[in-house]
Amino acid sequence: MHILVFGLNHNTAPIEIREKLYIPEENIPDVLTMMKTAGIIEAVIVSTCNRTEIYFCTDNQDKSLNIINDMLFGYCGIKQDWLDDYTYCFKDEDAYKHLFLVASGLDSMVIGEPQILGQVKDAYRTATLQNSTGFFLDKTFHKTFNVAKRIRTETRIGYNPISISSMAIELSKNIFGELHKKKILVIGVGEMCEIALKYFKKEGLNEIFIANRTFQHAQKLSEDIIGTAYPFREIPDLLTKVDMVLSSTSSEKPIIDKTLVHSIMKKRKNKPLFFIDIAMPRDVDPEVNDIENVYLYDIDDLKDLSQKHLSDRVKESEKAIAIIEEEKLNFTTWLKKLDMNPLITHIIEAVDKTREKELRKIVQKLKDTDEETLKLIDILTKNIVNKLIHPYISIIKQNEDPVAMDIIKKIFSFEGEDENKMDSGDERQ
Repeated sequence: MHILVFGLNHNTAPIEIREKLYIPEENIPDVLTMMKTAGIIEAVIVSTCNRTEIYFCTDNQDKSLNIINDMLFGYCGIKQDWLDDYTYCFKDEDAYKHLFLVASGLDSMVIGEPQILGQVKDAYRTATLQNSTGFFLDKTFHKTFNVAKRIRTETRIGYNPISISSMAIELSKNIFGELHKKKILVIGVGEMCEIALKYFKKEGLNEIFIANRTFQHAQKLSEDIIGTAYPFREIPDLLTKVDMVLSSTSSEKPIIDKTLVHSIMKKRKNKPLFFIDIAMPRDVDPEVNDIENVYLYDIDDLKDLSQKHLSDRVKESEKAIAIIEEEKLNFTTWLKKLDMNPLITHIIEAVDKTREKELRKIVQKLKDTDEETLKLIDILTKNIVNKLIHPYISIIKQNEDPVAMDIIKKIFSFEGEDENKMDSGDERQ
């Protein structure tokens, strides 16, 4: 079994390509189901403003990559040569090393940003709820979370955290100097906007307007942090009043286009208007940048600004990378032992077969239970069996007590052909 990652990020692809391959959170369960139906059993999709990556397990790399290519071609409608030009694929230790780097914020546009770990955890949770993970990806992602935690504990990579939102605020200050007298419209109520509002509050801004498709959410955010909530339909009117717009919604299409901004600029008597668009896909049509006195900055424009902060984190990055190399080696050793020992494979397969059999019986009795609850029961049973077999696997990996090994073989009915395979595996060790 091999662990691979296929994807693209802000280092390999410009924003117009990344937004084509962006998979909205609400669509990820469907995409995972499509992949599972096509034959990819274990998969996790991480899709953020800076990356779309598919982590998966396979015994047939070429076949699985063809499935993913076909799926992206059909789902996202992208050209094949884009996949060739802008994507990467890492295998085994390079794949999970990459995941360690991503989850630790070392592969982020803003080095050490804390939000990415939460996004990776959300991606893993979505996959588990969709029953798209198994033994290998479960172990890989839990290892990843431990590595990220160790790096946060043993280095200062997350000290004085810098985020995309904080970069946007710094860009705002570069544009206007003092912010406290400016009027700002924030569109969206997600984590990016929430963080930005906290920064605006620190800067002493009093006139902040918040617009969102669900007005109640905008109202709650304004009450919790700062600002005045407005219905989404009032955005055109608000654009005539503000100096700057910061937008980060989950819309799949631009919500502000050239025609709208043209009409707004006449009402503003051509007074300059600044947009900072940190959404993925973008909320503001790039063509508005062609309008006189309109200035649009997108997430890639923040990249240059983030580089100024890079030097402060280089030393901590070096320490973090050393930890990742150490953990990569540990995990590689563990996986090799796992791969070389048929008894471990036998135990994993045997207990999971029993788990699934018993689970099916229970599910038949829980006819009125909703799907979400059934998925949680599935996760619970997986977690229980993994914890129960962990001590046995630890003993096998130590391979120092023949009596204990014999007992384990009897417990899990490991004999005959499997025994021969194990003997063969032991010799290889």
